[in-house]
Amino acid sequence: MKLINGILGSVVLAAGLAVSTVAAAQDSSGMVVASRGEVIALSNGGSRELKQGDFIFVSDEIMTSNRSFAVLQFEDGAKVTVRPDSTLIIEQYLYAGNDDDAATLNLVEGGLRVITGAMAKSNPENYKVRTPVALMGVRGTEFSIMLCGDEVCAQDGLEEFTD
Repeated sequence: MKLINGILGSVVLAAGLAVSTVAAAQDSSGMVVASRGEVIALSNGGSRELKQGDFIFVSDEIMTSNRSFAVLQFEDGAKVTVRPDSTLIIEQYLYAGNDDDAATLNLVEGGLRVITGAMAKSNPENYKVRTPVALMGVRGTEFSIMLCGDEVCAQDGLEEFTD
């Protein structure tokens, strides 16, 4: 009987983990498809280390340390490379393939390289990138942003950290 209870307990635990993984995937706005070095997500008063395959969520504050980067792929296919020594907040990312689609990414410091997905093609007016010095509407399919103090600065070498 102990063996059956043990097996049953393991099956229930595995089923619970599978359900929580599916729920996390459904609630996520995307996932990490590549990373190097220290990449941390701050959310809900806690922090977690991000590695390839981890989900990302609206309200996550993603931070990369020196010599680190992360490539994030969002649910509409957009890819965002978060450069070293950067902080990015996912303020909003809703993609359902209709007029309600909306994204706002907040680059607090550092740099990004973005290859937009379906949302920016179908609803470009709803895809925004905020920085401490400007709010940018996206009208292209690929762009880079680098902050240097209080301004956007030269973009030399941005391609070095892309996938």
